[in-house]
Amino acid sequence: MKITFTDTAIHRLTPFVGKKEAILKLVFDTEDCGCSVNGVPTLWLVSQANTDDLTAETESFKLVYKAKDEIFFEENMKIDYHEGNKSYILKSNNQIYNAGMSLVDKR
Repeated sequence: MKITFTDTAIHRLTPFVGKKEAILKLVFDTEDCGCSVNGVPTLWLVSQANTDDLTAETESFKLVYKAKDEIFFEENMKIDYHEGNKSYILKSNNQIYNAGMSLVDKR
C-alpha cells in the first residue's frame, strides 16, 4: 500500500510524529459498528508497531496498518487535512474513505 500525505497533512502531523516519538497506524476501526466488515478508517498514534502489522510505502512518516485490514483499502491513497472541520481525509482516486478521520493517541 502506498500513502501520500498532502503538505497540509504533513504540517498538522509533524508535531506528533516528526520527532519519531510516535508511529501512525491506519486502522479500520470496527468498534461499535455492528460487525467486522462495518468500520471507519481512523488514524492512531502508537508507540510501536505490532509484529503482524505491515508498513505502508510513504515519503513522509512511518505508517503501519493491520494485515487483515488491507482488504478494505486501495493500493494508492492520500491523507489530507481539512482545516474547516479540523479532521483528516483518507481518499483515493476512486473514493473518499473518511472525510472526518480522527487522530487518536493510543500510546
